[in-house]
Amino acid sequence: MMRFRATVERLGPVPIDPLVAWLSAIPFTSWPQQTPLDDGLLRPAMVNDPAWHGFYAMTDTVVKLCQAYVPRRTKPGQRLLSVVMPGHSIPTHIDKVSASWWGRVHVPLLTDPASLFIVGQEAHHLEPGFAYAVNILAEHSVENHGATPRVHFMADWEW
Repeated sequence: MMRFRATVERLGPVPIDPLVAWLSAIPFTSWPQQTPLDDGLLRPAMVNDPAWHGFYAMTDTVVKLCQAYVPRRTKPGQRLLSVVMPGHSIPTHIDKVSASWWGRVHVPLLTDPASLFIVGQEAHHLEPGFAYAVNILAEHSVENHGATPRVHFMADWEW
């Protein structure tokens, strides 16, 4: 059972309009917040609660469509939503995964050309409407130098 070992690989198109419309109706103030700093700015964190605003129900179709891009015998695992606000970042880190983990698929929903996913020493702008396999076992980070919040749907795939 091989894991995804490249850095970033564009897999193929995924229709995102229903997810974008759903998320547009949820104000960032209702997202779980990271520990706020003294500046009072919003810092939404990861969402992984299946019931949060119907998160899993709303993402079932995208998960089914992504299945066509990952190894045939893998199954979807954890799902996540991530927001990085303009001018903010996620520091360099390596994620912990299960022994049965194959890889993580990102589907950008809202982004800015100046929002970057950095893995290894390479910076990538992931375009909305496409699925990407990303290697979260390599050091990676996110920088949003743009004017738009960076919102990604993510799903892990396991053997």
